[in-house]
Amino acid sequence: MKHPFRSNYLAVTAVFAIAVAMFVINLLTPYLADDYSNLPITVWDSGEPLSDLGGMVRSMWHFYNNWGGRVEGSVFATLLLSVPPVIADLLNTLCYLLATLFIYLICKPNRGNSLPLYLCIHALVWICVPDYGQVMFWICGAANYLWTSVIVLSLLFMYHRYAVSGGTLYTKKSACILTFPLGFFAGLAMENMSAGMLVILTLQLVSFYRHHKKIQPAMITAYFGSLLGFAVLILAPGNRVRSEAEIELSLLFKFFIICYYWVFFAGILTVLWLVLYMLAKKILPGAGKEAVCESLSYLCGAAASAYCMLAAPSSPERTWYIVCVYALIAAGILYSLLEPRQTPAVKSAVCITTSCLMAFLLVSMADTCISSYEISVQTKAREAYILEQKQQGCLKIHTPVITHRYPLRARHDALTGLSDITSDPDFWINRAVANYYGVASITGTSP
Repeated sequence: MKHPFRSNYLAVTAVFAIAVAMFVINLLTPYLADDYSNLPITVWDSGEPLSDLGGMVRSMWHFYNNWGGRVEGSVFATLLLSVPPVIADLLNTLCYLLATLFIYLICKPNRGNSLPLYLCIHALVWICVPDYGQVMFWICGAANYLWTSVIVLSLLFMYHRYAVSGGTLYTKKSACILTFPLGFFAGLAMENMSAGMLVILTLQLVSFYRHHKKIQPAMITAYFGSLLGFAVLILAPGNRVRSEAEIELSLLFKFFIICYYWVFFAGILTVLWLVLYMLAKKILPGAGKEAVCESLSYLCGAAASAYCMLAAPSSPERTWYIVCVYALIAAGILYSLLEPRQTPAVKSAVCITTSCLMAFLLVSMADTCISSYEISVQTKAREAYILEQKQQGCLKIHTPVITHRYPLRARHDALTGLSDITSDPDFWINRAVANYYGVASITGTSP
């Protein structure tokens, strides 16, 4: 009898269901918070219309000097906000599928596929990533976290692919033309994301050397490109401006809060990794050393991504997205190593667990669709009211804040953890919404 999780029909159905659910939630997510600050599309913080490549370069330069080195996220946000919302929603869904595909490809061995692994990646990302909606559905959040992570994961996949099969691309000197800019943009992605990546790449190169695997020029150029990109990121003059605008927490408090976040967000993945690591040591003594070393490098990258936030004024929960991704990859590599040795009983247990996780994931996604629909309906009603009042000449507008009436929230909608307008018309979101609609002020009221 054919194994149920080896059915191509089941694989296509599962991927299609996840893709549709992600697209629908994206479609139901309106502009929120910083999205209004970036609309209409202008050169950053200048008001000059952004209509060509030169304007984009000037916008990046202004951003770099006045707000920070995360210019990639700023560019992605500008691009997503400049296209019709349905196109942005489609692109964001495809970006999510690409990110999870890279996670899967890094985890899996060179040959064969594992549907349970692929499906569990979606479920564990959903369960473990804090402020999930901010990372996946909120346009400015997705641009800075999800989209930049695809660049980082593509570089890590390149190293993984070379470690597993060697490949022919990496042995060609001409590949350096591609790998250096890829490394640069990966290093420029985001502070803790790129810092963790550099730890992983460094440990990978050490592993290649220890296991007598020739280090190709393309790998070196990618690595030094990453170092250069990271230097450009952290040396941005705007970083100081941004840090001064945030509340500085004490070093001791940040250390304890990061430890707490590790247990709360990455605890499941850490326990999973420890179990798989002990099984690998017991079942495969002396075998699979390279895969175990690769797994350890990702766990170290996860720790580096978490604790490098000690250097930042604070550690927002959404920055833990990449910590969870690195920890998930660490566990996934070990699972792929052990999967061929599964007994029939273990395979059955894996199938049952995967089925339960998928049922939970799809129900939670449906729940998030309902929450996002509530947000969408209230936002459209607010917009209609603002435009009506504006047409009647009333430019000081009082309008209800967004609330949730649906009781069974999965708290994965984009507004979870974000601020809506408040009763203070001078609050920055109130001002951003007022500027977007061209009115004097917006004041939030009780529904």
